[in-house]
Amino acid sequence: MKISRLAKAMVIASGVSVSISVSVAVNAADWKYSLGTDVSSGDYGDTAATDIVSVPFTASYSPSANWTFKASLPWISVEGPGGVIPGGDGGFVVGPGNGNGNGNGGNQTPDAPLRTKQSGLGDLWLTGTYSLEPIGNRYFVDLSGKYKVPLADEDQGLGTGETDYTLQAEVFTAIDNFTPFVTVARKIKGDLPDVELRNVWYTSIGSGYRLSDAASIGASLDYQQAATDTSDPQTEIFGYYSHKLSNQWTGMLYGYIGLADGSPDQGFGIQVSYRPAN
Repeated sequence: MKISRLAKAMVIASGVSVSISVSVAVNAADWKYSLGTDVSSGDYGDTAATDIVSVPFTASYSPSANWTFKASLPWISVEGPGGVIPGGDGGFVVGPGNGNGNGNGGNQTPDAPLRTKQSGLGDLWLTGTYSLEPIGNRYFVDLSGKYKVPLADEDQGLGTGETDYTLQAEVFTAIDNFTPFVTVARKIKGDLPDVELRNVWYTSIGSGYRLSDAASIGASLDYQQAATDTSDPQTEIFGYYSHKLSNQWTGMLYGYIGLADGSPDQGFGIQVSYRPAN
């Protein structure tokens, strides 16, 4: 369900690369481009499932070893009763049939709930990350600020039409082939016309593991507070496999399972990244 699954996979895989070199240094003027597909499905406590397909394109630029800037814009397709709004920094449930006019309303019956399908551009997310100097050459800290440009059509239930902000801190280290990490974020959300959205806390704990110089795996447990009074928190288990195909190309497969009504029942994705040669 979440476009941010692709970003999550990149973050964990980057942590594994740190365990190889025990360094956060990057080449000056370093560009990276990624294209992926994320597919998820779940009933989110409703009587019918919501299916979401997201195809995000992401470009990142690192002018120095400490700074990284990123822009991500997806194409999204949502089919369901209208109670789930996707988002690049994590979607959320607004309640059965309450998705900006795209839900079932009084026409829904237990046997034949109304499902609608909408598609189009999602929201543009802009991210700036500052990597602190390593602590004792062992512990690494990334501080990020994210800003949502509301490009998605709120009338079609593809977004809220409001700006959102996220402040995030991530701490990770290298222990042999393992890269354990902890992420904490505060998400400040703009309200819908008829629904007041809460500012929520998000946290994730997990680890990457280096299988070889080219391959790595990883897993995490993710939790996010409920965004409305009528929705449930999001709790999910996420796992990935990443393989460096060449000096410029990297491929990634990942999947996740929801453990709460606020999450999709299951989802999976694929991503291909390209880094131009310097």
